[in-house]
Amino acid sequence: MRRVKALEHLFRYKAEADREILAALASLDRAAPATEIAIRTLAHVSIVDQIFLAHMTCAGHDYTSANATVAPTLEKLSDEMQATDSELVAYVTQVDDGQLAEVIDFNFVDGDLGRMSRSEMLMHLITHSSYHRGQVGWMLTINGVTPPADGLTRYLHAAEAVVRRRDTTPQLLAPDLLGEKGNDVTVRALYHDTAKVEPLEISRLEALTERIKDSVASGIILGKTLKFNLKGDGFIFIDGKVVSNEDKQADLTLSVGMDDLRAIGQGKLAPMAAVLSGRLRVSDMGVALGLQSQMKALFINSAS
Repeated sequence: MRRVKALEHLFRYKAEADREILAALASLDRAAPATEIAIRTLAHVSIVDQIFLAHMTCAGHDYTSANATVAPTLEKLSDEMQATDSELVAYVTQVDDGQLAEVIDFNFVDGDLGRMSRSEMLMHLITHSSYHRGQVGWMLTINGVTPPADGLTRYLHAAEAVVRRRDTTPQLLAPDLLGEKGNDVTVRALYHDTAKVEPLEISRLEALTERIKDSVASGIILGKTLKFNLKGDGFIFIDGKVVSNEDKQADLTLSVGMDDLRAIGQGKLAPMAAVLSGRLRVSDMGVALGLQSQMKALFINSAS
């Protein structure tokens, strides 16, 4: 595949991923602090896109900072990002290999001198936007909004279904997950053991509570009250050395299913992946970050 064709794929993917993250951002409460932070983060992406597009086309720009002085409205930001993404897609479809290899001298907005090829600038825009979309995805997650599934492989197989050996009608579940007639669906937990999961019983809650009690008795000191909300299967509340099944207000609440909690403890599901996918919800990220080592020990002991 020629470099230009590869870049066209990347920038069409970037345009779609930008559109999806902006659409998801519309689900946040406009008055929430996270909304402005997320908008400013994506506005930064848009400004950097425009700056480097100006460098590549030798057009010049008036930006003195890579960050917006005032956060734009989500609607204005969406229009700007869509327009810039369209310009970038048009640019990479007509640039040739010689132009991609050409080195351009420029100044960063802070006055530092820069020198990059057009190819390097374009790759910077791809990696830069992916990084910041990940940040915004995290903000969405901790505010109860599931972020879009951002991935080049997903985009390619959706955009070119036939070429990628995919039926034009998406099949969300593999054939072996369907019943004998193809319409009785048995969903397997993709991150868990594929063995049959036994029905939840109160004894599972009791057993988990005892393991947590043993962990606390062994010397795990939280210094905060912590509650596990087991998503319909009960609660475990930790206050110092006291562990109960009370549903009380806590400094930190972790909402997670029993199977996911076990998968995290066994190392089969990364905590970050659990948060980003919405399988683990954290009430206060600041408190959680301060208790990382203690929570890791609790997760491990809960799976024993």
